[in-house]
Parts: sequence; structure tokens; C-alpha cells
Amino acid sequence: MKPNPYNFVTNNWSQERYDKDILFNSKGIHQPTGRHKTNSATEQFKEIIPHIKETKNALDIGARWGSFTVQLHKLGFEHVYMAELRETHMIGVSHNVDMKRATMYNVPIMDRHRSISTMQKSITNLNEGNTESFSIDDLEIKNVNFIKIDVDGPDRLVLRGGLKTIRKYKPVIYIEYGDEQIKWEYSHLNIKIPNKINFWFETLGDSYRSIDCKVEPNNLILIPKKI
Repeated sequence: MKPNPYNFVTNNWSQERYDKDILFNSKGIHQPTGRHKTNSATEQFKEIIPHIKETKNALDIGARWGSFTVQLHKLGFEHVYMAELRETHMIGVSHNVDMKRATMYNVPIMDRHRSISTMQKSITNLNEGNTESFSIDDLEIKNVNFIKIDVDGPDRLVLRGGLKTIRKYKPVIYIEYGDEQIKWEYSHLNIKIPNKINFWFETLGDSYRSIDCKVEPNNLILIPKKI
């Protein structure tokens, strides 16, 4: 089953804001400092660019206000498929992202299609609830060259739900690994992640290698091996 794209009433992005990396938040304002600051992903993206060879389609899972999608567009990606659980962030996305080159799914992306419970940005129950979750594979996107996963906890479940897509297209993957992921898996799955290699290796095996990020130490760049 495939989710329906979010229907934006307005799309007020501008090339000038793309060029200057100016982003708006859920209140529709540019806020470079403070709790709800709208930082661009420019510095993070510099570490990723050398590893991207093709720019067909990309996935931005945990898109928030679209900072990564903007960078993907600037790099030349033809289309970015975004997913964000919190509908309030659609206000920022409508200002920040050229939606002619993007598709937004306002649904949780997990390991498979099922009913779950959510609260704000968190998944609270994997076994029951009134919110439909979907997987990357459910989206049925072709020619995927890049996947970003940042969902504040169940990041490895998202990775598992995209195995068909990953095996077929071998995209570069940018994924968060840190305290949030460790705590979430222990709380919801009773799993203790031994280390960062086990975090992704159990899912992808020898087909990928990892690079530690310097700008965001809690993130990993996973690069497909030529095997």
C-alpha cells in the first residue's frame, strides 16, 4: 500500500532563499537562532557531496522544514520524496521547498505498513494505534541515488523497511546514530545496540561501508561497496 502525497495549498519558495540558504520554520519565519532555529544543512551536506555520483531521485525521511531537500535540489537532484510525521512542519516546507521537484508524505515511515501510535515527533506504540505507518519500499520509488534517515529513534526500522529499494539501486545513505536511537530501541524493542557498526551492518551486511561524520558526529554516511 502506498500513502497519498500531502496536498499543499500554497508553495511560496524562492530561488533567492535557496541561494542564500534562508529557511522558514513552522511559524513561517526565518529564525537563525534559538530553540526553533532554522539552520540550513549546508555544512552537513559538504561531507556527503563527494560520495554522490548520480542525482536522479532522493529520499528525505524526517524532512522537518526541508533543509536537506533544498540542498539536494541545489546539487541537481531531479526529484526528492520527503516524509515528515508532524503536519505543523508543512508550513515551513511550503515556504522553503520547490514542490514541483518534490513530493511530501505526511506519514511516519517505519519498517512496514501497520497501525501505530504517535505523539508529536515520537512513536509511542508499534503494535496498535490509529496512525498508518509505511515503509520506504511501500513508496515504490525508482532510481533512488540518496536516502537520508533522521527520525529521532526508529532509524534502523526505517532502514530495514527500504531493503528492496536499497538492494536494487544502491543509494548513498545518511543516517542518524546516537543516544536517541539507542534509547528508543531499548525502550520499544528491548534491544541493546552494541556499537555503530552493528547499528547498520545487521541490515546491510558487507554491501556497505560507513564513514563517520565530522560536522554531525551522531550521523553516519553509508557508502555502497563495488562488489
